[in-house]
Amino acid sequence: MKIGIVTQPLFANYGGLLQNYALQQVLKRLGHEPMTIDYLPPHALRRYVRSLCRWLLQLVSTGKWRAVPSLRRTLHRPGFVEEFMRRNIVTTGVVHAYTEALVGEYGLQALVTGSDQVWRPRYNKGVLADMFLRFAARADVRRVAYAASFGVDGWEFSPQQTQECARLARLMDAVSVRESSGIALCREHLGVEAVVMPDPTLLLQRADYEALCTAVPRVAEPFVAAYVLDKSAEKQHGIRRVAWELGLPVRQFSAHGGMSLTVEEWLAMFRDAAFVVTDSFHGTVFSILFHKPFVALGNAGRGMARFQSLLSGFGLERRLCEASGVTDLVRRPVDWSQVDGRLEELRGQASGFLKVLGDGQE
Repeated sequence: MKIGIVTQPLFANYGGLLQNYALQQVLKRLGHEPMTIDYLPPHALRRYVRSLCRWLLQLVSTGKWRAVPSLRRTLHRPGFVEEFMRRNIVTTGVVHAYTEALVGEYGLQALVTGSDQVWRPRYNKGVLADMFLRFAARADVRRVAYAASFGVDGWEFSPQQTQECARLARLMDAVSVRESSGIALCREHLGVEAVVMPDPTLLLQRADYEALCTAVPRVAEPFVAAYVLDKSAEKQHGIRRVAWELGLPVRQFSAHGGMSLTVEEWLAMFRDAAFVVTDSFHGTVFSILFHKPFVALGNAGRGMARFQSLLSGFGLERRLCEASGVTDLVRRPVDWSQVDGRLEELRGQASGFLKVLGDGQE
């Protein structure tokens, strides 16, 4: 079955890229033909056009040649992201609006919305209803939400958004959310019943990700990996305390202001680290997948519900703390056999849920 995936734009976001990669891999293994609708926000294109116009004006007025503005850089999709997508993610052509014509053009028989925070208004301005598949409301396709995330446990939709998205949610064949708090939000505000499904990245094995970064040389000396999206003096102090307790050097990584590592190098960071300190949801996910002892620093602005739901599912909720509490967790062991057992349960549940899409040979 040909399946179109609707998710947040695939720009410079490690977690966003890898959750989409993982979902495609799972659907392929079920016999389907998935492709991601490569949506490019119109405002990003307008920003590029404006920068190109400024470049032309400067050229005409000064006669001096300067480098032509880079479309990739303007859209925050670095070349190595394009290369990762080319090798690993099947997409439609770039589109600047979600339209029903996409269904016919690509012969789509089903649409899956998710994962990541596709149902958080602040991250989907102008296209929130399309994250509920508004553009295909009249199309003869199956509609599924897989691990769609609100990001928070409170309701952020306006009354108008609530009314429209509730109507669209009731058209879906099956609804799943990534956080347990999403069940109540769906029931109370959208009028639909939902189940919890794991983030797509959790559906693949560690070996799947190791295969992606085999070309990245291993770091022989142990180190503390600090992957922090929102830096602060308090977090920096917490990182130093972890390093001091373990007697290890720190390697700091960030996606703030752009990606400094390739996707493969980012994965290798988790592969090689002795300990991880992170305030990132997917940083926490990959610490778990690679069996790395970790501390997850609370990141309220980006949504705490997703951290709490993820960690409680593995009995690891005590590893979520403020930076001031990191020392108590440094030498606390993780029962990885329990974690792996739970992962297998989750993968089985996800496989069962995705059967709503039907036979992959249809």
